[in-house]
Amino acid sequence: MKVLVTVGSSPFESLIRAADFAAEILPHYEFIFQINNGIYKPKNGTYFSFSETFSTYIDEANIIISHAGAGTVFELLEKEKRCIIVPNYERIDKHQSDLTSYIEKNELAIVCHELHHLSTSIKEVNNFKAKKYSKEPFFMTKELINLFS
Repeated sequence: MKVLVTVGSSPFESLIRAADFAAEILPHYEFIFQINNGIYKPKNGTYFSFSETFSTYIDEANIIISHAGAGTVFELLEKEKRCIIVPNYERIDKHQSDLTSYIEKNELAIVCHELHHLSTSIKEVNNFKAKKYSKEPFFMTKELINLFS
């Protein structure tokens, strides 16, 4: 089973470390890490900084462990991927907390608030019955065009 771990465009060293530890104790999973410009290099899987074909990694993974960045999270939900969302509380801004609250409230994915529970979340994700995400189209396009024209 392939597990993709992604931190997006901001470093999230503690997520990479926790996922690397999980990879060590869960040998039946194949881990691939997107580490950004992180200093820590995982020992229990392959890793890369960035990829212009990142969506291919998402498509090929059975499970995705992701920071709570909106772009990545909504791509995962639209593709109906099994995912574990991990808010990055190390960031100065706390917008990832708002997104994870929405995900939990609507039962769209597993949210892991404490990294020492990550291996448990990995074991649980296959039995988790996520509700289907329904993308709502943006409804103010014409108004914005008129405002800035």
